[in-house]
Amino acid sequence: MIRTKSLILINDNAAETYTKITGEAPKAVPGTRFPKSMLFVPLSIGDKVRGYISLQNLDRENAFNDSDVSLLNTLVNSMAVALENARLFNETNRLLAETEQRNAELAVINSVQEGLVREMDMQAIYSLVGDRLCEVLDTQTMLIRTFDKAKEIETWEYAIENGERLYLDPRPLIWANKHLVTTKESLVINENYIETARKFGDKEKGVSKGLPPKSAIFVPMIVGDEVFGSISIQNVEKENAFSESDVRLLTTLTNSMSVAIENARLFNETTRLLSETEQRASELQTVNNISRAMVSQLEFDKLIEFVGEQMRETFNADIVYLALHDTKSNMLHFPYMFGDENDSRPFGNGITEKIILNKEPLLINQDIEKAYDEIEAELMGTMVQSYLGVPIIADKKAIGVISVQSTEEANRFNEYDQRLLSTIAANVGIAMQNAEAYQKLQEALTDLRAAQEQLVQQEKLASLGQLTAGIAHEIKNPLNFVNNFSDLSIELIEEVRDELSASNPQVIEALEILNDIEGNLKKIYEHGTRADGIVRSMLQHSRGGSGNMEPVDINQLLKEYANLAFHGMRANKNPINVDIEMDLDDKAGKVPLITEEFSRVILNLCNNAFDAMRDKLTVVKDQPSRSDEKEYKPKLTIRSKRKDGNVLIEIEDNGTGIPTEIKNKILQPFFTTKKGKDGTGLGLSITNDIVKAHGGTMQIDTKENEFTRFNINLHEVRV
Repeated sequence: MIRTKSLILINDNAAETYTKITGEAPKAVPGTRFPKSMLFVPLSIGDKVRGYISLQNLDRENAFNDSDVSLLNTLVNSMAVALENARLFNETNRLLAETEQRNAELAVINSVQEGLVREMDMQAIYSLVGDRLCEVLDTQTMLIRTFDKAKEIETWEYAIENGERLYLDPRPLIWANKHLVTTKESLVINENYIETARKFGDKEKGVSKGLPPKSAIFVPMIVGDEVFGSISIQNVEKENAFSESDVRLLTTLTNSMSVAIENARLFNETTRLLSETEQRASELQTVNNISRAMVSQLEFDKLIEFVGEQMRETFNADIVYLALHDTKSNMLHFPYMFGDENDSRPFGNGITEKIILNKEPLLINQDIEKAYDEIEAELMGTMVQSYLGVPIIADKKAIGVISVQSTEEANRFNEYDQRLLSTIAANVGIAMQNAEAYQKLQEALTDLRAAQEQLVQQEKLASLGQLTAGIAHEIKNPLNFVNNFSDLSIELIEEVRDELSASNPQVIEALEILNDIEGNLKKIYEHGTRADGIVRSMLQHSRGGSGNMEPVDINQLLKEYANLAFHGMRANKNPINVDIEMDLDDKAGKVPLITEEFSRVILNLCNNAFDAMRDKLTVVKDQPSRSDEKEYKPKLTIRSKRKDGNVLIEIEDNGTGIPTEIKNKILQPFFTTKKGKDGTGLGLSITNDIVKAHGGTMQIDTKENEFTRFNINLHEVRV
């Protein structure tokens, strides 16, 4: 009948017809017989069969005629219309009631949302929603909670119990809120609250405070895909206290409040970011102004003064200082100080030293003494109310500190001030490096100019050497005539003496005159020979020699040029008295040398020794309190020795010695410790090259303020 939507009339052979239609054996209602006549009329509404009405006769066949069928069909159709009208009437009433309920809910929602639109303060939003829900739902307990899921704690933003507002500290998440975080779905409990709580893992009585409820609704507050809180209403007196409309209203208002809270958070965050952006813009403007000015300051002292004044004006501080740590002397210097006095001091345990060691900023806005105790720092200088100090970093090292302080106002500085001062300090570190590099460049430029002038002077000396060589050659010729003719005259006097007889008094007088002439000639020859040696030395020193190695008496060479260096020093404008000790080995013998070259080695080393002893003598005289003033006597010791086929030469002085840090540099070209035009930095370098050219080596033994000894080893010397 449902399939065909047509009535069914069976007036005879009922059992067989039933079986034919259904495919099953006839089955009577228990306690009755299977009917002999049956009429089934479908109860149709629209095109669907909603039910049927059946007439059956158990005693006879053909019990229902056409008129019975027509009557029943008419009555069934009338009843179907009446039933549909009744259903529609009931549905209309239900929808009307729901509409009125929804209108009431919408009125509440609209009133709340109007308030939420105007609020951008989160606490005001919580209070607005909480108060309105308590008013509409007439609930005994109302809770709005936010979650810290990382710490698993909840904060009660709004709590009402029996009309009383509660203010409680954050506490662990309850079982219901853990369920909301996991499922992101509302939880409605209208009965068996305690059993439900235990089912979800709660081991307590199912309540955070007060009596356990009998009915409760928990609705999650969701932003995006994250549950950040919940709203809960509870009834402690009766079960089934809340309807679907209550759940729907609470859910809708919770969603609206979640959106409002997120809007408020975004608004507050935007406001904060805008404020930070404005603050950063102001900081950047300050940094740019200071950085631009620092770029133009390349003199170190002016840079320090400029930075200090800028810090004082920028932070309006009572005390400002800039401290620098000298690691060599381990001293802390204060090149800039305003509002207090700090002298240079050994690097100790002050707050400035702590910042340098930790390489971290330090901000103290209150309880200065307590802060000092916590970091175990010693109090130095004036006691202040607020302190801000940041390290000056250069090459990843803390080289100093910039500090601004307030003597009267606590909480004077904040994180923005710390960030600004740190940025400025970073620029100061770079500027100080630039200033230091500029200063070194200036010194290098000064040294370069001095070297250029010295090279010009050396060129002049070279020209003078050539001139000297020429003069020496010119003198040598007439000097040879003087020596030769004086020698010849002595021989002639001997011949005259042999020819004269001593018996004649006049002859005796003539012989005496000849003796005087002979003595004069010998003097002429002696001094002529000495002049010839000087000229020969001048020629050798001016490179007038042959440039070939020739056997040379090394001891004689040492004596001659040490003496020449000594007399040259004595002829200088700053002569000193020097005791020269010669410890020469007679077995040293002759050594193949280029005399004019190797003589420069002796002269250079002797002259350097005289300079070192002169410097030490000057220091001793400038310090009258020194006990060695009268004891110090300049002494130059020259030694020679032949050993294993080698000739060893030592030239030692008891002067200032060579500092350890420059010992490995003094043989480098153009390195000199002398100032101005006193040295070119080439003497020792050339000396070392000459020794190497002779197949030898030169080593230096020295002890600062005691001695310097140059050891020359001429290897495998064979004559």
